Parts: sequence; C-alpha cells; structure tokens
Amino acid sequence: MSRLAKNQPTSRLTLDLAQTVKSRLEELRGEVGADTMTEVVRRALALYDYFVTAKRNGAKLVLKNGDDEQTVEFF
Repeated sequence: MSRLAKNQPTSRLTLDLAQTVKSRLEELRGEVGADTMTEVVRRALALYDYFVTAKRNGAKLVLKNGDDEQTVEFF
C-alpha cells in the first residue's frame, strides 16, 4: 500500500493538522526513508488497517522489549 500504481485513480484529501503533528510526520518521513509525507500517511493507514483486521479476527497485540512483554489494547 505504500506506493500507488500509476494507473490507479487518486483523490485529493486536505487535512488540518496541529504543527506538532506535521513536524512529527516530517520526522517520520526522514526516519523511514519515505519520499513524501503522503507515503508516511499511506503506510500508517496500512498498518492501522492491519491492526483493525487482526483484532476483528481475534488477535492481540503483544509488545516485547527484551524480557518485558506487554499485551496492549490498540484501540
């Protein structure tokens, strides 16, 4: 979902974001090597869609950091 196929129709969407959110999007763009902030939003949407679908199918999100494991309600 990160890149659109050349022949896929598109729609323009205008968002009003707090400056802090826009700044974070720009930071994430650099961290993940995305070409545009649109690509960052598209990737985030793909991940969110994955989580929603997984939860619908009964999955749980488990975060593990070393020996620390935590089950998280993600929405």
